[in-house]
Amino acid sequence: MKKLPFPCPICGWKKDYPLEELFEGAVLICPFCKLTLTLHGHMWENVQKEIQKLKDEN
Repeated sequence: MKKLPFPCPICGWKKDYPLEELFEGAVLICPFCKLTLTLHGHMWENVQKEIQKLKDEN
């Protein structure tokens, strides 16, 4: 299962999320500072680009 590291925009803590959990509207919670993010807009576009890079590597 492929994972993508996702940094918290507040504290910088990185958590590896399985690609299946990363979709538009997904709710991500930082395990360190407990910030809750909803994956959408430009943040979702950036995640899609990173997912595509991972897929292109294989």
